[in-house]
Amino acid sequence: MRWLVLLCAAAAFADGPVEFRPHLMEGNIGGGYAVMVADLNKDGKPDVVGLTQRIRELAWYENPGWQRHVLINDMPGLVNMAAADIDGDGIPEISLQNEFSMVAAKSRGLQWLLRHKNDPRRLWEKLAVDELTTSHHTVWADIDGDGRKELINAPLIGANALAPKYEDHVSLVYYHVPKDWSGPWKRMLIDDSLYGVLHRVRVVRWDDDKRDDLLTTSFSGITLHRLAGKKWQNTRLSKGHEEEAPRAGASDVVMAQLAKRRILASVEPWHGNEVVVYTDAGAGKWQRRVIFDNLVEGHEICSADFNGDGLDDLVAGDRARGGKGSAHVFFARDGTGASWHHLVLDHEQMSGSGCAIADINGDGRKDFVMIGSATGNLKWYENLGPSDKKP
Repeated sequence: MRWLVLLCAAAAFADGPVEFRPHLMEGNIGGGYAVMVADLNKDGKPDVVGLTQRIRELAWYENPGWQRHVLINDMPGLVNMAAADIDGDGIPEISLQNEFSMVAAKSRGLQWLLRHKNDPRRLWEKLAVDELTTSHHTVWADIDGDGRKELINAPLIGANALAPKYEDHVSLVYYHVPKDWSGPWKRMLIDDSLYGVLHRVRVVRWDDDKRDDLLTTSFSGITLHRLAGKKWQNTRLSKGHEEEAPRAGASDVVMAQLAKRRILASVEPWHGNEVVVYTDAGAGKWQRRVIFDNLVEGHEICSADFNGDGLDDLVAGDRARGGKGSAHVFFARDGTGASWHHLVLDHEQMSGSGCAIADINGDGRKDFVMIGSATGNLKWYENLGPSDKKP
């Protein structure tokens, strides 16, 4: 098999790349869009949730046999989700968004909270949170450092935006979880200066404090959002890919570490062809390096130290709309951010739309999970370690 040839070739770099073995969890999830890893049954094993906009139900797959359980059904236009244990019972609540469309006038943008009803293998209950046009990405974050997470909602475009340039401001908002789960959930503004497409919001710890901060990717580029007292500070870190919209800005971003050096890695522009690494140049400036520019349609990026060398590595999926796509892994060669070894996995077998990091099998190594759109599959990639370190 082609993936085995690629993996064996990578094994020659024992101090860098590791071997990965793909495992199929679901082979019939057409148009797979988003993936999430969370322990949904309180057994200490990470389970996997796969989402597609093509069907009206959301299901999770139980580790290790990957039995499929339906969380919720009869919800059209599912688009994204996030998990956090808000009530402290050991099983997370799930933020879920649906009735999404790329046409703002057809996109109600419904935001929900899902809670289990004692048995997480049975249908969960849904509680309405908000309706905000084109709600598209969601995360949980403790933005004020009080130990309680807030719900973040990132619409994709403004209510008056039209393809292809989507010329309108789009608002990033949040909600405190009310004591009564049924609400009301008060919508509060983080930033209304972002323009065009707001594609992703990611949770980071930017400062040495107890507060979670946010990074967003949009046509405006990469923006840092920090709550200082009661006011939000929104700082543009990079314009991203500078070209006329819709080939503008960034599609996704992750904060990673090379030894003790913080870097940013992104896919650019929106749904773009580039994997980009940013290193801190001082005085609030970031040096931009394109480390790969041959994706057909990049979407998300994630990071982990796969080989235990103290340097985070990168994973990016290529959705290759109309094609078959592949998973791309980039191993840091040193702490500069300038040198990477590129490994292609599952060539033309994984049109990766979403990715997530977790130790799936509990062996102490970080693995990754990916969901494919055109390939309609959900897989986890087992980190086997460098071949020369195996018995």
